[in-house]
Amino acid sequence: MTQPSVPTPRAPLPTNWPVLAVSAFIILMLAMRAGDIFAGTMPDNDDMMRLQQVRDLMAGQNWFNVDQTRLITPEGGQMHWSRLPDIFLSTIIFITRPLLGQANAEALAATLWPLTLLGVALASIAMILRRIGAGLAGQIAGLVFFTLSAAIYNFWPGRIDHHNLVVTLTLVGLAAAMSPRMSLRSGIVAAICIGAMLSVAIESLPYAGGLILTFGLYWIVRGHQEASRLVVFGRTLSGMAALFYLLDAPGLGMRRAVCDAYGSSHFAGLVGGGLVLAGLGSFGGGLETWWQRLVAGALSGLAILGLIVLVNPACLGDPYANVSEQVRLAWLSAVGEARTLPRVWADEPARVVWQFGFILAALGGLVVMLVQAPQGGRMARTALAIMMVLSGLATIWQIRGVTFSHVFAALVAGWVVGVLFDRWRARRGVGPVLALAAGALLVSPTSWKSLSGQFERAEPQATDGRGYGEVCRDPAAYVALDSAPRKAIFSPIDLGTSILLRTPHSIFAAPYHRNVQGIDLVTDVFMGPTNTARAKMLAMGADHMVYCRGLVETTRYGDLRPDGFAAALNRDEIPDWLEPVDGLSETDGTVRLYRIKSD
Repeated sequence: MTQPSVPTPRAPLPTNWPVLAVSAFIILMLAMRAGDIFAGTMPDNDDMMRLQQVRDLMAGQNWFNVDQTRLITPEGGQMHWSRLPDIFLSTIIFITRPLLGQANAEALAATLWPLTLLGVALASIAMILRRIGAGLAGQIAGLVFFTLSAAIYNFWPGRIDHHNLVVTLTLVGLAAAMSPRMSLRSGIVAAICIGAMLSVAIESLPYAGGLILTFGLYWIVRGHQEASRLVVFGRTLSGMAALFYLLDAPGLGMRRAVCDAYGSSHFAGLVGGGLVLAGLGSFGGGLETWWQRLVAGALSGLAILGLIVLVNPACLGDPYANVSEQVRLAWLSAVGEARTLPRVWADEPARVVWQFGFILAALGGLVVMLVQAPQGGRMARTALAIMMVLSGLATIWQIRGVTFSHVFAALVAGWVVGVLFDRWRARRGVGPVLALAAGALLVSPTSWKSLSGQFERAEPQATDGRGYGEVCRDPAAYVALDSAPRKAIFSPIDLGTSILLRTPHSIFAAPYHRNVQGIDLVTDVFMGPTNTARAKMLAMGADHMVYCRGLVETTRYGDLRPDGFAAALNRDEIPDWLEPVDGLSETDGTVRLYRIKSD
């Protein structure tokens, strides 16, 4: 007799399926922004420059040479970016180009890469929240707050510069450091992340230092329990430091004697620090008390700092000491991400209310989190506190640090909501639900964003209602320029990258500090008198000029020098030695091409 078939029971969903579902939804929502990328738009100058760097690599440029040959500056178009992001982007383009064509392959790479990093970042956020004691509700809240924070912009489709990679490496490294099992693998993963993030961007130095400090602190407090992991961490850190120093751009040589990228002093500090940490783990068995380990660790840290200074003492100086007063006034002071907190408050009070309000609310939650830390969870929370404080200080110094501050603030905010939610589930009633609602509002970045609206200042707009920056960088504005014979084009600094990416022409400046002499020459022309502008441009080798009236940069030149060349162009006072060659008549928010007459 045939036995009746027994239905196979369904496999139960994983307990963290809500976290997976929310993460998938976040990625899907951001993926819907890919249409702009396939239409040719890139979010930022740095994203355009990264794509151009990838194109140069795929066209045969030397792996160790990331300079821009069409950026004609006295410095030779120097750049200092890592090749690590180029590996992934160029691989996607290489695989998909035969099927999709060059433009669509580039757009696909510019979409997949940040979304892939977003997936890793979301997984790391959920893991960190679990390791600081947040339940399912806290993990979901942390993911949502991260998505609503300023940090999420770095994971939009098209964001391919390097910031998202550094944020992701930092989160993976922090999650590894918090490993409750103190596994050797976690030490290896964290060390790889530190080496990679410093090779990609030196702006990650505070967070690399914070992770190293965390491992040292864990050893000081836990003693022999952390010894084996510290040894593996230190050895891997030294090895990764050497590997990236040798294999990433610019390779060995004098171009490593720098402070604005992974240089000789950073290499010496990582290698030396890694060896010292490995030594403390291997031979620190005689240090029985925490204070003995603290003294040993502090002395070792001071020795490594001394080594870093000895290798390149210039890194302690002002990185902009050699910048002319004109460049400092016209360009550097207007670089948004380099501004200090007081300067941002003067320029954009709404931004301070939103971004620093969220940070301050999270700092309040951080204090509560540390005070309420259970015996077994104190160290993980201390690691987050170290990173939160470092990122807050970095953001006060330069607003670019807000990306990291908001990442760590979202983690704390998620924990706060998770605790309040668990308390409501346990007690029910009006009091706990009101506390949950009030707490969620207080630590939500959306609340601070809404409040900041009271401090907003209206921005000037072009005739079609778009901001001038968007209009002047519209890919459609460069189609005709792309088909023109090769030219040497003088342009505003902020349009240099658009011309570089979208046309075959050469430019004389782009917003990159290693080419400050080129920036100086361009600002000198635009802020100088009209009757000297032609001679200066011809002396540089320019034969054409691109201008877009209404751009923030050119408006600033006019405001600073009302009698200057840019001010005249902003008033539509075009000198007779500039011959329009684009067949256009409109000038407001329009990219215009002029031939510079030599006679």
